[in-house]
Amino acid sequence: MARADGQAERGRAAMDWRKLVRDSFVSPREVARQLIGLELQPGILLQAAAAISALSVVLGFLALELGPGDLDQVSAAIITTPFLGAFIQFAAICLVALLTARIGSLFGGTGGFQASLTLVVWLNAMMLIIQMLQIVLLLVLPPLAGIVALAAIVWVLWAFANFVTELHGFENPFFVLGGVILSMIVLFFGFAMILAVLGITPQEPM
Repeated sequence: MARADGQAERGRAAMDWRKLVRDSFVSPREVARQLIGLELQPGILLQAAAAISALSVVLGFLALELGPGDLDQVSAAIITTPFLGAFIQFAAICLVALLTARIGSLFGGTGGFQASLTLVVWLNAMMLIIQMLQIVLLLVLPPLAGIVALAAIVWVLWAFANFVTELHGFENPFFVLGGVILSMIVLFFGFAMILAVLGITPQEPM
């Protein structure tokens, strides 16, 4: 056990993190394999998730101030209430990691929660980089920021599908992508039904 921990520690020290960032946008499955091999401990992952959540709220607030449009009331409340926003973001990271591990196992996947959390945390870290790029574009070339946002959505779906494929030992990332989209639709409607039961409905602007 100590030998395995030592090998993982040396792997983390030797990792070229800048190359890992670059490869995340072009070879996400290979990156997922490397990240899983690091065997990062839950404590480190939770700290990283907390830091990413805090930074995401800050960047979201900056984007809100620079952007031309208005957010809906719920999103605006989350972004302008830092502790609430960071908590929701942190909880979402953990929930997505848990669902990724659990749902994948229902289809014969072999990935565990720790590896799933590693990949979800990394994906959110990459999204921070994209957020930073969008903020720069909002300052110098606003129309391009919208194009980057659309491209980011496509990349996130594709990267996540590749991450799940590697995590659970699946073969076809396109099949996994279909499962990811279907799961998102089911979860969206389930969440909407819960809100309806609780009597929480979107409010029309005055």
